[in-house]
Amino acid sequence: MRSMLKAGGFAAVGLLTLAAVAVPVAIGVRPIIGPRSRALTTRCFDATPARLERGRYLATSVAGCFSCHGEADWQAPGFPVKAGTEGGGRVWDREGLPYVTAPNITPDRETGAGTWTDDMLARAIREGIGHDGRTLFPLMPYTQYRSMSDEDAASIVVYLRSLPALRRALPPTKVPFPVNRFINAVPQPVTAPASNPDRRDAVAYGDYLTRLGACRDCHTPADARNQPIAALEFSGGFVLTGP
Repeated sequence: MRSMLKAGGFAAVGLLTLAAVAVPVAIGVRPIIGPRSRALTTRCFDATPARLERGRYLATSVAGCFSCHGEADWQAPGFPVKAGTEGGGRVWDREGLPYVTAPNITPDRETGAGTWTDDMLARAIREGIGHDGRTLFPLMPYTQYRSMSDEDAASIVVYLRSLPALRRALPPTKVPFPVNRFINAVPQPVTAPASNPDRRDAVAYGDYLTRLGACRDCHTPADARNQPIAALEFSGGFVLTGP
């Protein structure tokens, strides 16, 4: 009996060792050890009139920030953002994602982003790492915003700082297990300088704008791992469910 128990113990240890090796190989180590993340800097973005106007254009017309970070009017055609809620965030329960919250990104110091640094915002936008170091749910299209230039990222931050501070407390995002672990593989730090594309090259600039607009996220089919199929970009995505 003792020898059987001993053999069983060795087998259990062997299986655990095998699992310890096989699981990281199968899914990578990021779901286990956490996302790639760079250290925050102390950089601050000067609030120039040019940045404010560019940031307004990108946030309201291209990136559509308030479509997520604002209350939608579900009774109006096109589901526009309700006036006065821009930047205040919302819970995505109406779209079947009750565990996801697009946070309040207005300058309110208690319920919004008023205490977040400029680099916290820039890192969240382009790299998918929240101000508290957690991985943002990829509904936030940071995989596309990763292409955003340094100047455009600065412009969006400057514009967000100009919004009226809305006191709006929302529940934190609580992504269920194991999805909360798997999404740790998505963020990638932006460490190299990124310049604006040459607007004289219409194709390159158009490609840039479609990335900032996250057009591919909806208009491209995905594989079994929910990854966009590059060869089928813009060929038709999926049915959007909602109210």
